[in-house]
Amino acid sequence: MIFTGFFEHSIDAKNRLAIPSKIRSRMNPKRDGKGFVMVPGQPANTLWLYTERHFEMLAERADSVLIPDDDQLQFEQIFFTLAEFLDVDAQGRILVPERMLARARLGREVVICGVRDHLEIRPRKDFENQIDEAWEQYREYQLRARKAYMDSTRQAGPEAGKT
Repeated sequence: MIFTGFFEHSIDAKNRLAIPSKIRSRMNPKRDGKGFVMVPGQPANTLWLYTERHFEMLAERADSVLIPDDDQLQFEQIFFTLAEFLDVDAQGRILVPERMLARARLGREVVICGVRDHLEIRPRKDFENQIDEAWEQYREYQLRARKAYMDSTRQAGPEAGKT
């Protein structure tokens, strides 16, 4: 599932956050699973939500070795320890763990952003400034992304990138 757009929401006093109906209506339990997995995001004041099935697929694709190097081990010890499966209730809400809210210092007013393969929960007060700053460099990002895509299709051979 591809996530796009942004939605202004509030986390209520019981730490419940409504997943926008526009997103829920596109989810398929067979393809996506029934819930989300929440992980710490990047930058540090964000939380990321992956669909249950996509998170499992990402975890399976990551190389697992008997004796990982120190960076991989430290990352996995934090990432998988803090990752938490969240059910979606009958009203379309998830319960955001208090410890995740505290670590991210999100506050109650948030923006849920679609970022291709995941949702990102950002502080609402920072959202417009982040978008404004990124907009100033958007064309440069776009050109670099296009170049990277073209380079990767050339390396993959003449049939790569054709639809």
